[in-house]
Amino acid sequence: MQKLIVASVAMLCLVGAGSLAMADDALKGAMDSMKADVKAEKESMKADVQGKKEEMKGKMKARKEEMKAKRQAAKDKMKSKKEEMKGKGEEVKAAGQSMGQEMKAAGQDMKAAIPAPAAAPAPAAGH
Repeated sequence: MQKLIVASVAMLCLVGAGSLAMADDALKGAMDSMKADVKAEKESMKADVQGKKEEMKGKMKARKEEMKAKRQAAKDKMKSKKEEMKGKGEEVKAAGQSMGQEMKAAGQDMKAAIPAPAAAPAPAAGH
C-alpha cells in the first residue's frame, strides 16, 4: 500500500510538472499572439494616419493651386480691362483733339464771316 501511495504521489508530481510546463507554453503562445496582434494594429493605425496625412497634403496642394489660378485669372482680367480703358482713353483724347481742331477752324471761319467793327465815334466830353 505504501508503494502505491508513493507511486501515485510520484505520478501526480510528474503529471503536475508536465501540465505546468504545458500551461506555461500555452500562456506564452497566447501572449506572443496578443503582442503580434497589438503590433499589427499599431502599424495599421500608423499607416492609416500616414495615408490621411498624404490625402490632406494633396487636398491642400490642390486648393493652393486653385487659389493661384483664380489669382492669375483676376490679374489677367484686370490687365485686359486696363488695356481696354487705355484704348478708350486714347480714342476720347483723339476725338477731343479733332473736336478742338474743328472748333478752332469754325472759329476762324466765323471771324472771317463777321466784319470787323468800325471804329466807334468817341463820346462827347462833358456829357
